[in-house]
Amino acid sequence: MAADKASVAEQRKPKKPAPRKAARAKLNPVKTAAKPIAKPVVKAAPRPAAKAAPRPAARPVTKPAPAPRPAAKVAPELAKRPAPRPQPGGGAKLRPVKASPQQVKLWNSLKPEQKMALREREAVRLFAQGLERHRAGDLDAAARLYGQALLLDARLPDVYNNFGVVLRRLGKGEAAVACYRRSLVLKPDNAGAYTNLGNVLRELGRLEVAAASHRRAVALAPDSADAHYNLGLALRDLGDSDAALEEFAKALEFDPGHADCRWDRALTLLQKGDFKEGFKEYEWRWKLKRAEPRNFKQPLWDGGALKGKTILIHAELGFGDMIHFARYIPMVKAKGGNVVVEVAQPLARLFSTVPGVGQVVNQGAQLPRFDVYAPMMSLARILGTTLETIPANVPYLKAPEAHAPQLPATMSRARKVGIVWAGRAAHQNDARRSVTFTNFVELLGLPQTTVYSLQQGPAADQIAASGCQAFVLDIGRRMRDFADTAAVIEQLDLVISVDTAVAHLAGALGKPVWVMLPYPGDWRWMLGRDDSPWYPTMRLFRQQRPGVWDPAFERARKALHDDILGREPKT
Repeated sequence: MAADKASVAEQRKPKKPAPRKAARAKLNPVKTAAKPIAKPVVKAAPRPAAKAAPRPAARPVTKPAPAPRPAAKVAPELAKRPAPRPQPGGGAKLRPVKASPQQVKLWNSLKPEQKMALREREAVRLFAQGLERHRAGDLDAAARLYGQALLLDARLPDVYNNFGVVLRRLGKGEAAVACYRRSLVLKPDNAGAYTNLGNVLRELGRLEVAAASHRRAVALAPDSADAHYNLGLALRDLGDSDAALEEFAKALEFDPGHADCRWDRALTLLQKGDFKEGFKEYEWRWKLKRAEPRNFKQPLWDGGALKGKTILIHAELGFGDMIHFARYIPMVKAKGGNVVVEVAQPLARLFSTVPGVGQVVNQGAQLPRFDVYAPMMSLARILGTTLETIPANVPYLKAPEAHAPQLPATMSRARKVGIVWAGRAAHQNDARRSVTFTNFVELLGLPQTTVYSLQQGPAADQIAASGCQAFVLDIGRRMRDFADTAAVIEQLDLVISVDTAVAHLAGALGKPVWVMLPYPGDWRWMLGRDDSPWYPTMRLFRQQRPGVWDPAFERARKALHDDILGREPKT
């Protein structure tokens, strides 16, 4: 699924910095690349595999560049100050050094330029200590040391850049923006800092400003594949998929093996409905670290007749992806083989109901003997899916009959509506797709409706926090797996959900489902549509502007009100 990507620099092994000489620490400079998050790296090589995200970007540099000052000699007694020692179980904590009366007297005797030279030397030393802790992953200690270096010498643009990298990884995006902006005031021609700024602004949802920052990075580094790639991501988030594809093409001119770019190009092509080329490029996910291929000795299935052979369809990506692509299993069975499907445990009982499944294996368990295999998300390419040939026959799933949970008994004939407002927090795009329970509150007051919460996880606590327990029947906590969720959905009249696996499940069950989509939305919902070619019973309510939900929820409320009263929807 589409989402923001993790920095490549974060996944590369840094080379060792050049040894420091005498008084001033000299470190090898590093090219600042272009990608969301990063780790200190000295000259990072092109990223190996990673997810659908930016490439080297928020990468710290390893050499501060203070403004030139006149040479000044420093008293040896002050220059030989001991370096801070790492403390057990923590980062490099600075140990306070108490100055003796003789040292204080000596400091007061120095000329201003000598004091400044000593402060600059100490700032560089602290920067080197911070970089060491940064590389070791001790971000809190790195942030403290970078901050101390800047207190001594606030004219070091590269220290601000590194400080921004650390703050971003600590989840302090606005502070990172301030660091990158300060770095650019001191060093305005730094393309890497513009890329870092654009990436964090994109994460914060400030897309127009992010795109402007990336355009500046491209202007300063027109032959940088990463600069073009990150600009393409910002443009795609703004809904301009054509311009995004142009930037991806430019990036691939400079680096044809740019796996992240190939992956995001695939998602953009699919979003535009170019399934033939899009699903072909989709195979680049195996070059990304988060989607390492399974090394089976058996051959990959080519879509031909199986003639009694056993095929393994193995799990990958998220729950919603697996439910979405389960539609292809009956088509695989029609090729004449025995179908074994590997799934995560919460999907196991549900997938046993898919027509054509011979055996379901929990992910991580020992696999049975098989002759060929296919990744679940490769079936669309293997079977030659186009926009016109999407297998959209629903339902292709059903709830197992055994131990199916029942809705609470009620004497009311009101419309039964299930709601879900948040997905898994670990999902890379969760901040954009999920909302809070309060976004659904307006639906609670509609007449002739009974609202059921299908929400699971910590977000379910928002019902009580809002004081709405009397208006919502919370049944999400009763559901043990997706088979239970399916059983509940089959008893409802409508499901209204953000873009989660529950939305896919309702669509696969053939139930009416309304999906609240962020702007511009995941690739499978395509662009500008209020229906889905994948799920005939689905209706889409889209944001018209990034991050602005109220108009979409108001349209859903009005549509539900009209639906209850039997009115035709307005076009």
